[in-house]
Amino acid sequence: MFVNYLKRVIDGEQLSSSETYEVINLLLTEDISENQVAAFFAALRMRRETGEELFGFASALLEKAIKHEGMEDLLDTCGTGGGGQKTFNISTAAAIVCAACGVRVAKHGNRAVTSQTGSADVLEALGVRVDLDIIEARQALEEVGIAFLFAPNYHPVMKKFGPMRRSLGISTAFNFLGPLINPFCPAYQILGVSDPAMMLPVATALFKLGRKRALVVHALNGMDEISHVGITMMARVDEDGVHSEELDPTDLGFTATKLIGIGGGAAVENAQLIKEIMAGKAGPAREVVILNAAAALMLAGKAIDMPSGVAMATDAIDSGRAASKLRDMALFARKSRIEQC
Repeated sequence: MFVNYLKRVIDGEQLSSSETYEVINLLLTEDISENQVAAFFAALRMRRETGEELFGFASALLEKAIKHEGMEDLLDTCGTGGGGQKTFNISTAAAIVCAACGVRVAKHGNRAVTSQTGSADVLEALGVRVDLDIIEARQALEEVGIAFLFAPNYHPVMKKFGPMRRSLGISTAFNFLGPLINPFCPAYQILGVSDPAMMLPVATALFKLGRKRALVVHALNGMDEISHVGITMMARVDEDGVHSEELDPTDLGFTATKLIGIGGGAAVENAQLIKEIMAGKAGPAREVVILNAAAALMLAGKAIDMPSGVAMATDAIDSGRAASKLRDMALFARKSRIEQC
């Protein structure tokens, strides 16, 4: 059966969501060679995955996940990685700012795969515990308002695909699936994609997965975030479907013309930059975090529009609430470790 699917994608055919759902189950239960699996996902990537295909893959993986439902109005901020610009962990910093504004954030992420520093890596460097189990994550959401969900802890079946992803060494459907399979099923999500051709497919998958509101973003300068320099393309998801939009940061008073001061480095370097942002240091890194937090605050219903979101995110930083939230995250990490002893 899998060989039939392999032949079809090599021929450029599109699969239905029920078929990609079946593909995942076949890969998890049948004896299929790593070369065949790699060929399947490489062929898919060459012609680009559809929204239906991503939805089917995600549905199957969520069914196998260690999942928690029932917490309402959660937000996730994330990106696929692999963007044309190597930046620091912008969505992670934006998540902290959003939590400081009173939004409960279930931040789903992993260690670096296609970038130098993943969200788990930088949070560890910030003193935050990233290996929370499902009970501890819920406790963190209730007590601190933000929890990091380390993907391998919640998706044990994904281990099977690790060797294939490493051997291919290129982006595959799994780069786009990771942000779609948050095990706490958030209502709101801002998701940056590295490939602009994947904006509408990813947005379609988010719509079918039941997100109340979401934004899939890609900046014309190659960033898989909302950029403070130049136009960012956006696919907005709401109850009516998917809509294409653009954001020009100059409309919000951001006047930078060059991408400087936001480059990514090792985990310790990125952590230091995030600490400086939370401490109120001015500059392009602060600006890009404020922009991304503003969009997320608007999605979550905390801000009525982007200007009010910018004002809210700016105040969270300047008042010290964002820095305090980061300290609370680290304190929870120490407290939970002590309780385990």
